[in-house]
This record gives sequence, structure tokens and C-alpha cells, in this order.
Amino acid sequence: MPDSPNDPTTTQDLSTKMIQRASKLWLYIALIGLIGLGITTYLTSTALSNTDVGCSISGCNTVLSSKWAKILGIPVSAFGMSTYAVIMLGALHAYQSPVEDTKGGMLVIAASLVGAVASIYLTALEIFVIKAFCQYCLASGALVFVALAVLFTGLRNELQLR
Repeated sequence: MPDSPNDPTTTQDLSTKMIQRASKLWLYIALIGLIGLGITTYLTSTALSNTDVGCSISGCNTVLSSKWAKILGIPVSAFGMSTYAVIMLGALHAYQSPVEDTKGGMLVIAASLVGAVASIYLTALEIFVIKAFCQYCLASGALVFVALAVLFTGLRNELQLR
């Protein structure tokens, strides 16, 4: 009976499918990190060059020139760059590493959670204090939540296969 649960080929096929699914998960998260890195790099470069951003809504430059746009003189978007770089590089590490090496995955989880908390705080500032919206900031915040959703959905599915 080749399809019996005790058949080693069936168990091996299941493990292979689990590894392939996990690999795709990390590539999706790395892509999300790359997109977020692009957005935050654009915002950081405009902040450092003191230029306005090209924005289809009127509030971007209001948000980006507010007193909350910098921490100790460093554009908040530079911290976003760091967060997305860690997400992307951690996901690529997880993709390239053996399944039991969880360092890359743990980095992705930590950076995504920090990014999510920061995004909630910064979006609340946009809504309640600045009363203006930046499409790039909102997109960056949405991306970190997409990364978390992909991550936790993938991990949940992976744990169900075990």
C-alpha cells in the first residue's frame, strides 16, 4: 500500500511539500520587504534632500514636514528602511537555511511586529494629530501588516502539516 500513513515515501513527500511551501512563504515576505524598502528609501531620500514628494493626495508633505516625521533629526522613514531591510534579509536567510534554523524567521517576526506597532502609532498621529494622510506612509503600514498576515498564515499552515 504506497498511500498508507506509515509509508516512508508518503511522509517524505509531505515533508518536501512543507519545505516547498515554506520556501515560497519566505520569498513572498522578502518581496514585501523589498517593496517596503523601496517606499521608505524614496521617503528618506526626499526628506534628506528637503524636496516634496510626488503625491496624489494633498497631505503627504504635511505629514512628512510635521514634527513627528523625525526622531533625533533622523527621518522616521529611515527607521522604516531598517525594518524592511531586516524583514527582507531575514526572509532570504530563512529561505536559504535548513528548516530547523529559525534565526531568519525570528528576525522577520520581530521586525514585522515592531513595524506594525510603529505603523499603528504613526497612523494614529496622522488621523488624530496631524489630520493629514500620506499615501506612502499608509502603504508602508499596510505592507508590514501584509507581511504579518502572510507570515502567520504560512506558519499556521506549516504547523498543521506537522
